[in-house]
Amino acid sequence: MPTLRALRVAAFCLVSGLVVPVAALGAAKPYHIAGARRNAERKWEAADLIAVTQQGVAFEIGYLDPGGTRRALKSTIGRDVDLLPGRVDEHRPGYLVFVLQITNGSAQDLVFNPGQARLATDKGDVKIAMDYTALYEIAVRIGPDAPSLDQLDRAIFDRSVTVTPGGSIRKLIAFEAPREDRYKVIEVRLAELNIGPLSMDAVFPFRKFFDQ
Repeated sequence: MPTLRALRVAAFCLVSGLVVPVAALGAAKPYHIAGARRNAERKWEAADLIAVTQQGVAFEIGYLDPGGTRRALKSTIGRDVDLLPGRVDEHRPGYLVFVLQITNGSAQDLVFNPGQARLATDKGDVKIAMDYTALYEIAVRIGPDAPSLDQLDRAIFDRSVTVTPGGSIRKLIAFEAPREDRYKVIEVRLAELNIGPLSMDAVFPFRKFFDQ
């Protein structure tokens, strides 16, 4: 959101007939979202994929920009559909989408319920992963060209899945984006993954990296 000073500058320019670049009016810096890790100098650096192994279960997760999301959906559904678009403005904040692979290297069945997954930002925003009901509502808005719920289930984590020992599953996991684009840090938390009688959480850090 423009600062008070930027709004005053804009008003002055309108009155005086001056034209100034948008950047001079306090436009937001362009950025990209990626996995976040500390380098040897303790500075944040971007990672395309975050790979973590806990209790014999290997996770790989990466953020997909809107173009990447569209290509991923096309590769699974078989046709191009703009199901989960990116941000336009605060009235159309779009979605934040990640590709998640879970490989079960344990000796027990792993049960993952995406309804327990959360996205949280440093500004206090918390979003629940979109389930089949939310995806159905999107499909209804798209109309007859929308993919079927079976197609969406093949592409997106939208209900509980069981991964047997030695098995692996790879899908998208999607969240509604925060209405305000003020956040810098994102945390994706997969809660209450059940391995036999045991339960665990897995947490993955992401952040905005501002382009030069």
